[in-house]
Amino acid sequence: MNLNNYQNRHDLLIDWMLEEVSPEARVLDVGANDGSFCPEVKRVADNVGLFAGVDPDDSKLNRHPFLDQRYPALLEEAEIDANSFDCLYAIYVFEHVSDPHRFLEAAGRILKPGGSLFFITPNGYQYFAFLASLFGKLGAQRAVLKAIRPEQLVDRYHYPAYYRLNSPRRLRKLGREYGFTQCEFRYSERLDEFACYFPGVTKVFPKLWEKMVQVTGAEKLLGNLMGRMIQG
Repeated sequence: MNLNNYQNRHDLLIDWMLEEVSPEARVLDVGANDGSFCPEVKRVADNVGLFAGVDPDDSKLNRHPFLDQRYPALLEEAEIDANSFDCLYAIYVFEHVSDPHRFLEAAGRILKPGGSLFFITPNGYQYFAFLASLFGKLGAQRAVLKAIRPEQLVDRYHYPAYYRLNSPRRLRKLGREYGFTQCEFRYSERLDEFACYFPGVTKVFPKLWEKMVQVTGAEKLLGNLMGRMIQG
């Protein structure tokens, strides 16, 4: 169980991905931004044949230091050839997808047969995603974040979140519709990743949650959902 026994959740995903893709692979970072949110992606750039990025913010995409190719658009709208990438990955992007059908259709089209879509996203079976989704429906996500997190951090990295593509059950169901014949999921959580959103005495809640998961062994309730979806 990956519970408070690792240093970096991004590296957990990248380790998994680099175990599965070949050194000659063509890899696309979905939601690449400018590379500063996840500098660990340099490991991907250094270990694959071609490293590309797609992101609707072209100014940030152009500042990304590790990319060989850039596509300034949403994945759903990008002019990317069919069957052109061996691997796509998305680091904290799935929760921001407004139309899961269009997103998975585009991913399935771009991947070569047998290609993989890797991702990490807040787990829909844990409290964080539930609360964030609730605040989103109330139109209060940004206001709540600014009350509990540094304003500069919120302004730089916060985007509207919908939480429509972050539960294993939904991912399996929708994935089959767009040719993803295999799905594998892994779970992780480190206390400081979530306790930082709980001020004062409320920090007891994430601590109690982790104790419950540890006692029951229900790792599917941990906060980070990682996955690999394979295109048939």
